[in-house]
Amino acid sequence: MYLEKKKIGNEIYNYLKISVRYKNTVRTKTVAYLGKGDVTKKELKKLISKYKLKSKNIEMKALEELKTDAGENISYFLGKEQLAKLEQIKEDFIKKIKSLDDKTKQDMFNDFLTLYVYNTNAIEGNTLTLRETDLLLNKGITPQGKSLREINDHLNAKETLQFILNDNLAINHKNIIKIHSMLMKNIDNRVGDYRKHNVRVFGAKFESSPAEYVKIDMEILLKWHRKNKTKLHPLILCAVLHHKFEKIHPFYDGNGRTGRMLLNIILLRDNIPPLIVPDAQRKRYYNSLALADNTDLDKLYPEHKEIIKFCYFSLLKTYNTVFKRWG
Repeated sequence: MYLEKKKIGNEIYNYLKISVRYKNTVRTKTVAYLGKGDVTKKELKKLISKYKLKSKNIEMKALEELKTDAGENISYFLGKEQLAKLEQIKEDFIKKIKSLDDKTKQDMFNDFLTLYVYNTNAIEGNTLTLRETDLLLNKGITPQGKSLREINDHLNAKETLQFILNDNLAINHKNIIKIHSMLMKNIDNRVGDYRKHNVRVFGAKFESSPAEYVKIDMEILLKWHRKNKTKLHPLILCAVLHHKFEKIHPFYDGNGRTGRMLLNIILLRDNIPPLIVPDAQRKRYYNSLALADNTDLDKLYPEHKEIIKFCYFSLLKTYNTVFKRWG
């Protein structure tokens, strides 16, 4: 640890810092702000002792970040057994797509679609039951006593999901805005672009991107995606992109529904089956996202481990519940 002094105007501000080196890269971290004025050698010695444990924790986290940036820390997020399981699921999924006849394949994806639409919209407060969702989407029977918004919510999600299942989409501004517009059809007319005003995310502990920075932050996110789409495992890539997207919150409404579509686009592009975020795990899902809210948009951080783990187990559950049972 060392003392760093910053002079701003006529005042001297003191910070306790550490430098962490990994190979040829050095990262500096602030351990504590020590206030203004002079700090004597005796005081500094006491402060170093006081912040020793905190410094060690910050150092360990910084080292994990450096290893991750170097592409050498993937095992921190997914172990060998998990990677092997994902590869097995991918091979089985590819085999099913090649071997199943068109009608059986359609039935398999309809099974997934029904469960996906029910869960993704239930997370956002839609009150249609799974049975009502099945009747609406697969038999065209509209449930009684439900709002037009809830009905459109389901119909839009079905149309959008069919769109991404049938097309190898790129993750870019145009497709993100199109997916959002499809999801919000006949629900919210603020579509066709990113939001132009600030919003408050109810219940969240983070502040979404200010309106004037939304387009810039989305460009940072897309640049991060382009840089890492061949370096990171698709499950890590999709989970982290999902978190960063939700943190930006680029639209007035429909951010969660859009973000869950985007993570499945990434999986499908690598021939990995899509996943369902279960409404029954809503609290854990939100908590997993929240753990990474203090991270920047342009890097992968150790704090993303929980949302990656959540997506991993959601994928396993979706595979066992839906795709494994066909063929």
